[in-house]
Amino acid sequence: MLNSTFWRATLAVSLASLITFFNLYLVQPLLPMFRERYQLSTLEASGMLSYAMLGLALGLAVLASASDSFGRRKILLGSLWLSPLLTLVIAFAGELDFNYLLALRFAQGLVLAGIPAVAVAFLGELLEPPKLIKAVGIFIAANSIGGIGGRLISGWGAELMGSWQWAFMAIAALSLMVATLVHYLLPDEPPRERKPWRLLQSLSNYGLHLKRWPLLVAFAVGGGGFGIFTQQFNYLTFLLAEPPYKLPSSWLSMLFLAYLAGTFTATQSGRLAQRWGMRRGISCGLLVMIGASLLSATGNLLLILAALALLSSGFFLTHSQASAYVNQRATQAKASASALYVMSYYLGAALGAFVIEPFYQRWAWLGVVGVSVVTLSVLALVAFISLQEPARSKRSGQDKGLAAS
Repeated sequence: MLNSTFWRATLAVSLASLITFFNLYLVQPLLPMFRERYQLSTLEASGMLSYAMLGLALGLAVLASASDSFGRRKILLGSLWLSPLLTLVIAFAGELDFNYLLALRFAQGLVLAGIPAVAVAFLGELLEPPKLIKAVGIFIAANSIGGIGGRLISGWGAELMGSWQWAFMAIAALSLMVATLVHYLLPDEPPRERKPWRLLQSLSNYGLHLKRWPLLVAFAVGGGGFGIFTQQFNYLTFLLAEPPYKLPSSWLSMLFLAYLAGTFTATQSGRLAQRWGMRRGISCGLLVMIGASLLSATGNLLLILAALALLSSGFFLTHSQASAYVNQRATQAKASASALYVMSYYLGAALGAFVIEPFYQRWAWLGVVGVSVVTLSVLALVAFISLQEPARSKRSGQDKGLAAS
């Protein structure tokens, strides 16, 4: 029986997730606007997303372990209020030099890290395992809705109100209203012994995982896969904003509805892993991404849209199983292993633009396709060779991990 604590905690954390992804991804359909307004290169404009993801990755490294000492509720609420306030500051700082906006986005990424760093751990302290699995499933769905919703609201808001600043203000206002509701709903943490935070111990745990080759491969799959996935969407917004397509920001935001295909794939990943095994599932997802990249090279708008749906399906299949693989394979300090995976995931997205930009400048979209296919092929081959299947006796636990992902 699901009690009021379950629903209050789950709803509060899921709404907090909406705020995270509203404020992280609102810039993505607006990248062509930034490029035109500030006379930037595609790499410089992409920094509005990359710098925030870099800050988020670094913030996770600290906040995930620090929450054991300072309390998860405090960190979650601090992130909840500061994130939209920074979105509002960026909106009013629009006339400043673009480098100031990048610095603010980096700071916002650091702040945004508070919610994904502690959300699942917070739920785990309040809920019993069967209820926790249901709560995490709802939380993951909220992540997806937040990512799509933030892009749609900003894309259509900028188009209807005539500037990206108004889109930022709309997201900030909505986020602050949701934050008020979360503050009211979020239960108190159960009492527990809090040990002093030791940075050296945290670093030691990270070092332990970085010595294991299969985990390194899984981190590379998460980071490399998400880097290609994110940057393909980024560069497509530039491509489709120009002739012969000339799509406005409102239509560019609709591209991200392709994420729904990935959300469906993620929900089926546990069943697929049981049938194929995690190694084949990860490699298969990467191969689907390769096929989607090649399909997008045709230049036909309808085929590009189909390619985005395929790209999303392939990536979320890979991501769901790679993240569960890390949890399965880390025999000690599992929280640190999961944190490293998420850090590599966002670092890959942040640094991907620097890898892809030279190819885009030299060969336009075909350059993006080329470097994507080569990178994904290497990842698929290394993953297939290096990753070992979990023992049969542990498969049931694996399936639960995948379902939660």
